[in-house]
Amino acid sequence: MEETNGGGSPESVEGFNYFRAATAGFQHDILGPTQLRDRPDAGFFSDGGASLPQAQPEKVIGFDNRKRITDTSLTPWRCICHLEVQYDRGPVGFGTGFLAGRSLVVTAAHVLVDRSLYGWDQKPRMAERVRIAPGRDETLAPYGALVVDIPTKGKNHLIPDVWKDVAKTSAAAVALEQRAIVQDYAGIRVDQAVGERLGYFGLRDTDEFDDADKGAIFVNTAGYPHVPAKPYGTLWYNAGRTSNGSPNDAFIDYMVDTEGGQSGSPVYFFDKRAGQRYVLAIHTTGDFVNRGLSLRGEVYDTIVGWRGHD
Repeated sequence: MEETNGGGSPESVEGFNYFRAATAGFQHDILGPTQLRDRPDAGFFSDGGASLPQAQPEKVIGFDNRKRITDTSLTPWRCICHLEVQYDRGPVGFGTGFLAGRSLVVTAAHVLVDRSLYGWDQKPRMAERVRIAPGRDETLAPYGALVVDIPTKGKNHLIPDVWKDVAKTSAAAVALEQRAIVQDYAGIRVDQAVGERLGYFGLRDTDEFDDADKGAIFVNTAGYPHVPAKPYGTLWYNAGRTSNGSPNDAFIDYMVDTEGGQSGSPVYFFDKRAGQRYVLAIHTTGDFVNRGLSLRGEVYDTIVGWRGHD
């Protein structure tokens, strides 16, 4: 974790109200503790409905080993964000993002561009606004919530162009989807320097790892599933080993439980000796083995470039 808030952690002092200390001093859009609705907020989102961004289903592998994080005001949980997405048409979507810079949130592209309802031969649903709640826990947003307009062009449009393309034939649709899947990442620029106060994740180019090491990395992830079995707006953690069996070098596979709504979650390893957390991949999809888009090559360079413009 690249923390610019001093990097301090509280002592274990009985009775100390760490939550109050951690959330004090926020102004403007970051208001401090805020109560949100326990369902999609029809007062904010025009349709008031609900849908999941569905590129492919995320899966729980065998027994669900996830654990709910309740003290989301602590590092690194406060750097993981619940996303509620208002598109140009249709129902609300949901996803997860993470702080990757002073004013940068990273997520999966398919959270902001929904192709599931219309396919790749029609115009997709495009995000117009996103509500971002760092460290949300059910109805409590400990650091408030930011409402961000998503630009369709310009320097703050941080979605690969391939996600906006429309195929003219069925064969072209298949090819377009394959190109887009390996560019399933996006950024959201926020007005407030949230990461300066809360901290943000470091990034690691996976090309730095030997091929042999990629099958033995212990990774962590946490995100916001949108399923009936989990309370709305709650953060769930899991961890496991990566696999070197991915047929595509663009991805990292891992035996870690995830479900719909967790797209865009950080897949990271924790260097405990250095006290640093580095994102290796962005969770995008899965089947028996879940999968994240690896931070390598153009993906890594692009996100680092976005962060450099904070």
